[in-house]
Amino acid sequence: MTAPASDRFEVFGTTAVLVVTEPDALPAARARADAELAAIDRAASRFRADSELSLLNSRPGELVPVSELLADLLAEALRAADVTDGDVDPTCGTALNAAGYDRDFGQLRAGRVTLTVAAGPVPGWARVRLDRDRRTVRLDHGVQLDLG
Repeated sequence: MTAPASDRFEVFGTTAVLVVTEPDALPAARARADAELAAIDRAASRFRADSELSLLNSRPGELVPVSELLADLLAEALRAADVTDGDVDPTCGTALNAAGYDRDFGQLRAGRVTLTVAAGPVPGWARVRLDRDRRTVRLDHGVQLDLG
């Protein structure tokens, strides 16, 4: 029996470990993981001005078409909010910005930013209207999403 192979790498401010049961499959698996993670970043990064999430956050009150990927990610975030009675809430974007978390973890770790810890209310996940069938989202005014 061949031993599993793995690759450890940094992504989204944390460390990921990719493990495959067939060592020869590791390069292809890493390429596939990198492609999927890049797609998630393009769709859902709060720190990219060109991401779908940034576009959505910039259009409160409007019905915004989104990709299947962003619709799926947002649906999972709203499900998490529902099952935790709002303890996990994707409408925390404004609160995170106010706390100083307004750029990538890499810049925060480099000591270029000081975070201010200040707990405050968030608008609440019920103020997000997702229509998965039509793949559209409407955010109430004052709602800024963070799917991290």
